[in-house]
Amino acid sequence: MALVVLAVLGSIAAIYLLKPILVPIALALLLACLLSPLTYLVRRVLPVGPTGAAVVLFLGSVVFGLFIASITAESFVQALNTLPADIDRLAGRLSGRISDTVRDQPYLRAFLPEPRTIDQLGDTNRDLLIEKLSDGLMDLTTWVVQGLVVLVLLLFLLAESEMLTTKAIRFFAPVPGDAAAAGRTLAELTRQIRAYLVARTAINLGVGLVFAVALSALKVKFAFALGLFAAVTNFVPYVGQVLGGALPTLIALGQFESIGDALIVASVYLAVVGIEGYVVTPYVMGRSFDLNGTTVLIACLFWGFLWGLVGLVLAMPITVCMKLVFQTVPELNRWAEMMSCQWQTPLPKTRPEELPPDPPAPDGPGPPGLPAELLAPLPTAPHTTAERR
Repeated sequence: MALVVLAVLGSIAAIYLLKPILVPIALALLLACLLSPLTYLVRRVLPVGPTGAAVVLFLGSVVFGLFIASITAESFVQALNTLPADIDRLAGRLSGRISDTVRDQPYLRAFLPEPRTIDQLGDTNRDLLIEKLSDGLMDLTTWVVQGLVVLVLLLFLLAESEMLTTKAIRFFAPVPGDAAAAGRTLAELTRQIRAYLVARTAINLGVGLVFAVALSALKVKFAFALGLFAAVTNFVPYVGQVLGGALPTLIALGQFESIGDALIVASVYLAVVGIEGYVVTPYVMGRSFDLNGTTVLIACLFWGFLWGLVGLVLAMPITVCMKLVFQTVPELNRWAEMMSCQWQTPLPKTRPEELPPDPPAPDGPGPPGLPAELLAPLPTAPHTTAERR
């Protein structure tokens, strides 16, 4: 047991220390599992092989990534130019409201903050916002470089997927019979993981698109960027959904200076997320990938602590993949049952030769399984003196 504990702690330390290497590998593997069906589609449409299809997807991913990076950079610049002024205007208006209230109703002075405190808080938040936006704009270059590293690794995974799959199966199962069974298990496991990733990604993109259209109709600034933010944060359970709705609400409050308009934005977001959570997700994904709430929270805390924001985004895909692996391996079924809400470990199948033998049938009447000498009639006691002698 001590060796097992030390091995677990060593593995956690290795995952934490090797974050610069493991995070791109994890992202590339998930993207390869997600985009592998497109390689077959490209090969069917264009006269290219696996490498050519991988190159086509790589170029498309690069163009899409640069488009997202440009939109993000533009949003950062616009926010840096407009949001500090919105904060100053909102803080000044709130300070004026408090001053008027205290002047008209002096007895509320003990319950309301000082107007000067509101102004200082607004100045502090403005400076903090400018600092964070500037840091985010400077870190955007690092994100782009890391994204290119992930895409290059994705290119090699897609181009050599068939070869790597065959070599991995032969490495772990050198016997032909075991290799065939391992290949079938790996194919089924990959299919289930791909189904989850495709469904989850499509649902989150739909949430972001619908919310972006709604924000654009409401004349809220940064509609597309906020929709993309809602799509990304929807990968993170509970906390991500709160952040995805809180940021647009605060931006609407600073833009329109009206609590009613901010509540409208919050209501629209809650409606979109509610329909996604209670209608779309159960209909599309069903209950085959269910995870109980305790497992979800522990996974978010664990991967968020190890890998930060990227770990929070990857927590659910990694946890679902682990659960599917546990469901596939019989020795790990009890862990999958502990992680899920409804899934249970399959009952073991008993072979006929493993059944216990039936007890031998007795020669005479009586309970089954008793020896014959116990079933013989008891001798009767003699009634006369001669018989007793």
